[in-house]
Amino acid sequence: MRIYTRLEIGGIVDAGLVLSGGTYAHLPDRHVSFELAILGSDGHRRTRLARVDWRDLKGGHSNNRGKCPGSIRRAPATHLHSFALNWDQQKGRMKRGKLPCAEAISEDLQTFEELRRYVGTHFRINNIDIVPRPDWVYDLFNEAR
Repeated sequence: MRIYTRLEIGGIVDAGLVLSGGTYAHLPDRHVSFELAILGSDGHRRTRLARVDWRDLKGGHSNNRGKCPGSIRRAPATHLHSFALNWDQQKGRMKRGKLPCAEAISEDLQTFEELRRYVGTHFRINNIDIVPRPDWVYDLFNEAR
């Protein structure tokens, strides 16, 4: 399941600034991502600015030692790919790849609503509550966490 929307700043909808999010219908309360990006002039190519991954199925990932600050070796299942970690100051652009550097989120996000609030605060989206809770399919065979 995916959401995709353009964002408004000061009453103006910027054609390039977008929020996207996604999860799987059959995996309730797991593997949710929200990403802030800028679209290219063609509307397809995008520059990723930041991403939050919540309860990632892979249990997190290792950071690329050549691209990421030395103290950050492994990101847990819930992590933030922040703008600051992924901005290449020397080159004046985002690091290559799909936001290769991530860090743990200090808050213990237990529910989708807590995740949504965190994303709203971190991405500075005032009305994040309009993003609906996913229509996850709960059944006897779903794992709770």
